[in-house]
Amino acid sequence: MKKKVLIIFKAPWHWNDFAIKKFEKFYDVKHIFLNKIEKSFLKTINEINDLIEKDKIEIVIFDVDYQKFINHYFIKKIKNSVKIMMTLDDYERHNFNLITANSCNHVITACPISAYKYKEVGKDASFIPLESDGKFYKDLKIQKDIDVLFFGKVNKDRKNFLDYLSKNGINLKVVGNNSENRVLDTELVNLICRSKIVVNFSKTTWGKIMNIPEKNVFSYQYQFKGRIVQAGLCRTACISEYAPQHNLMYKNDELIQFSTKEECLKIIKDFLQNPNKLENYKAKFSQKTIDTYEDKKILLSLNKFIDNKLLNKEFQKKNILNKFPYWYLRICAKQIILRDINIYKIFSSIFHLKEVFSLIKGSNNFVKLLIVIESSLNILWFSLIRILRKKGVGKNRYADEY
Repeated sequence: MKKKVLIIFKAPWHWNDFAIKKFEKFYDVKHIFLNKIEKSFLKTINEINDLIEKDKIEIVIFDVDYQKFINHYFIKKIKNSVKIMMTLDDYERHNFNLITANSCNHVITACPISAYKYKEVGKDASFIPLESDGKFYKDLKIQKDIDVLFFGKVNKDRKNFLDYLSKNGINLKVVGNNSENRVLDTELVNLICRSKIVVNFSKTTWGKIMNIPEKNVFSYQYQFKGRIVQAGLCRTACISEYAPQHNLMYKNDELIQFSTKEECLKIIKDFLQNPNKLENYKAKFSQKTIDTYEDKKILLSLNKFIDNKLLNKEFQKKNILNKFPYWYLRICAKQIILRDINIYKIFSSIFHLKEVFSLIKGSNNFVKLLIVIESSLNILWFSLIRILRKKGVGKNRYADEY
């Protein structure tokens, strides 16, 4: 009988189905969306715990990306022996996630370097790409009538590359530029299979809503992108902009990389002018991807980890933290207060100060004083803000505050 898994998502997104189907290969999967539970911090936890008890859930997976409500204290109150943190965009909130992970038995991340960062501090972690379903992304064995394909968001840097390829005679097809030419996932598989080469870009530019220190210091960082795995599973060649993650996943001749638009053009022209060379490269790249990063291959180790260690109680959560930093405590305190704040529920909000007192237990008196004062002010301030917002006063600046 399959073990029962509950995945807690922030909200419905198209990629949720990929995560659900991924774990359905080994588990009986249920899922919920936190934005559908319009309750306070404690009542939300109680509803989830009731579901876990009712359905006899054995494993809970927490989607922590861009979810400011899931923190160490939230996860700690969830009733279950096996808790797994899942992060697909760890680069933005790694420092926060690193603390939150202390409440979990294991971390799943879509970046191989990220997995090593967790292991670096003694936290067990696995690299599991999202787009690795070999039953969905597969070779449709159709004619390859597209020379080069790019799919994904076209930002300023990527546009510079793509325009350069087009101006130099490359037959290029671009899909998925935000909502302008987005295609369904099934249509995307068809386009990948019709393409001779998929080009991948690795630089991640910071969005306006990202609140991370690196944003103000660096223009970009290199990130692993699932396009590489998607292309390989469809048995289509992929060349990629450099990223250090690639060197952990492929040998130099298994994934060819470029750094400049000139290098990108040179590689593409060479392959298109030498079909046999392209065919040999495609075979090597695709086979490595299928043999190593397809779902059943990469999930097998996680499944064995859970069976042999967690559920057999051979492994307990490792307490790897000496203390919780002040910045983490004040963020968590704010999340608890803001979950269901309302001037008409002011006494309920004050009641949640009890949870704030719980999380600052053990801190020095100065930290306790600062967090209690800030939490009290947050109750008053954001209650007022939400009243004004309901009356249409001012812009909706605080809609994503938690």
